Amino acid sequence: MRKPPSALHWFGTDDLGRDILSRVIYGARASLMAGAISVGIALAIGVPFGLLSGHRGGFIDALISRITDAMLACPFLILAIALAAFLGPSLGNAMIAIGISATPIFIRLTRGQVMSVKVEDYVEAARAMGNPPWRIALVHILPNILPALLVQATLSIAAAIIAEAALSFLGLGQQPPAPSWGSMLNAAQRFLTSAPWMAIWPGLAIFLVVLSFNLVGDGLRDALDPKAR
Repeated sequence: MRKPPSALHWFGTDDLGRDILSRVIYGARASLMAGAISVGIALAIGVPFGLLSGHRGGFIDALISRITDAMLACPFLILAIALAAFLGPSLGNAMIAIGISATPIFIRLTRGQVMSVKVEDYVEAARAMGNPPWRIALVHILPNILPALLVQATLSIAAAIIAEAALSFLGLGQQPPAPSWGSMLNAAQRFLTSAPWMAIWPGLAIFLVVLSFNLVGDGLRDALDPKAR
């Protein structure tokens, strides 16, 4: 138990004698899956509502915007913790909580992009040719706002991974004995002085993965933004 890194255990062992390298590798599945699925949930909910709000306007736009503002008034992580505590501690519920908490960001982004694109000449031409509103929204507007949504989704995956680690640290995410980087940090906090490697490796894994997704998001922003070119 709590053996330092060696040739047999490259990252050392934890308080129960388990190999930390194996648990860091296996725990990556929970963190990456939480990031991807929760952002997928946010996209599935946020994009249709943002598209409807920006394209229709009027009362529908005002209603969706006020609900979005109310959700944005609560910090992202606080809202995710509250929803996860309400739904119950599990990885699936944590992904749902993170996805719902990230939804207002995509509603606001989609609405702003739609309002910018719908006044373009090609959209006006499509409207003058008699295209129904749903076709204009899905065929002429949505494909032209996808680059911005893709960049935001990549950056949101990084935020979702941090949120999942925070929920697991608090006992609201992945449940033992299944490993998660956040739950590994929770177990390591009691041994920071006697076995610091228990906290260093999962913390370093979170740092590197989040940094990677942020760099990918910045690269996509530069590649997809015609103004940057």
